[in-house]
Amino acid sequence: MLKAALDTSITCNLLIYRNDEKVFQGTLDSQSRENDRNLPPWLVETLAGLGAALNDVRQWTVGTGPGSFAGLRSGIAFIKGICMASGAQLRGVPSCVATAQQANPKPGQKTGVIMDGRCGQILLAIVKDGRLHADPAALDPEDLLSTHYQCDVWITPQPTLIPPLPESVQGNLKKVDCIDITPLILDTTTPWPKDWSEIDKSCEPIYVRPPVFVKPIEIKNLLA
Repeated sequence: MLKAALDTSITCNLLIYRNDEKVFQGTLDSQSRENDRNLPPWLVETLAGLGAALNDVRQWTVGTGPGSFAGLRSGIAFIKGICMASGAQLRGVPSCVATAQQANPKPGQKTGVIMDGRCGQILLAIVKDGRLHADPAALDPEDLLSTHYQCDVWITPQPTLIPPLPESVQGNLKKVDCIDITPLILDTTTPWPKDWSEIDKSCEPIYVRPPVFVKPIEIKNLLA
């Protein structure tokens, strides 16, 4: 049986297993703004190289962030469409859970996953024992000194993008170039949703900042 994991929170990462054997792991070489266009043919070509098609994947796990708003939405929506057509199982697992495991925390330790929040801020997700410990937040770097955000280990998959951090955090920070999504596909504790209501809830992207609603401008009658 083929099973796959896709994470588009930062870059577009794909992992495919045939039964218990990893048969593909790679990243789409594309600008993030072009992923929604380049992802479908890339998936089709990758699976064709394995002698398979999209419908042959019977289990999909998608990373739910936090991360890029557009990236998460486009990646998750595309996999939802595949599963609606193929009847494959689908679930969502926070991308930061996979990142946290790359820091090799000990049982009971809290791992702070730090990502670029733009405008001098960082996005922080705290993971403990393979689960989100608290809702991710957008913070100023100095906020990491608060006891509320104290962690045992720190990791970032965006070492060249994050702003300068407090020395006590910087000195205990592990830097990786990408997210290894193996923990997403091998997750044995996250259940597989039984219906589309549960699937929608499971795959809802994690947004750190609330959406901003802008009142539409009234359309003018140019012919009046």
